[in-house]
Amino acid sequence: MRKQLAFGFMGLLLIPVLGQAWATTDLTTLHSPNISITPTSGPPGTKITVTITNLPDISKETYPYPELYIYLPFSKPFGVTVPSHCGGEDCLPVYMHDDALRHDFADRAITFSLFSTSNPKPVYLNGFENSVCDIVMNGKTIERFSTLCNTKDEPTGTYQIRLAWALQSDLEQSYTTNTVQFTVTPGSPPATPQVADNGNAILKQYQNNQISRAEFESKLKALGWNDEQIRQAEAVVGKLPHQLGAPAPDQFKQVHEGAAKAEQVATPSQPISTPSAQLSEQSTITSSSDQQTISSPQQNSSWAVATVLASVAVVAAIGGGIVAVKQARKISR
Repeated sequence: MRKQLAFGFMGLLLIPVLGQAWATTDLTTLHSPNISITPTSGPPGTKITVTITNLPDISKETYPYPELYIYLPFSKPFGVTVPSHCGGEDCLPVYMHDDALRHDFADRAITFSLFSTSNPKPVYLNGFENSVCDIVMNGKTIERFSTLCNTKDEPTGTYQIRLAWALQSDLEQSYTTNTVQFTVTPGSPPATPQVADNGNAILKQYQNNQISRAEFESKLKALGWNDEQIRQAEAVVGKLPHQLGAPAPDQFKQVHEGAAKAEQVATPSQPISTPSAQLSEQSTITSSSDQQTISSPQQNSSWAVATVLASVAVVAAIGGGIVAVKQARKISR
């Protein structure tokens, strides 16, 4: 009889203890933290920052402990959600009971970018594939979306971002304590790629005296041209410094080399010493009535004349035609 009374008394003592152990926290009575979002609208690819402040102390709450979650619905249109029991939405913990026990009441700053085909490709870092769409809280990545980040555009519309208390043992039992919204606007069309300037416009400006020589060289160097390329460009537009006067020494050298080559192939009976003599001889050959057969020496002489004429033509193109004029005067004599 005494044993039965003793067990009955112990049972009466355990009922309040067990009742307290399995008590359910009333989520509606918990303090509501503040939440803000910036910006509040933008096209796909927009970087969003959600800030949560004024977190309450929940360290003394009884089991099952309450925890604070953020609901991010941006992957829901694609059927990709974080594995959870948050009704098909991305539900991530931002403030846990263990945080309260450690007195971690610091503000939470959550950043991520909306999905967009214009986002950069994910990169591997420390063994993980990281993207701009990954959800980062206070510098720590808490969820990754590398596969979806740059393959889809976030659909336009207004999205509700909810802050809710939920029971640690059952996330279905939740209470929304605060809400902000973000409006996804249509994305702007891709910018037309600019055609790279290869220097043609600068050459035309310099040729038309629209820019100075200093500006001409400066602009071409900005495009990566070196000194030799700039010198050749000046020659093309006819504005090399030596083109304003007599031919440069290297131009005379080309003429002398052509004449020397002609002497090597010419016969002793038909010496060729100057471009004028070659022009006279060429005139005699072409005006002769006997054009049926030309001897081998004459062929050599004609080839020599062509060689010198080619050299003269090169110098005339570069030097503004000065040499060609001199040759014409010699022929007229």
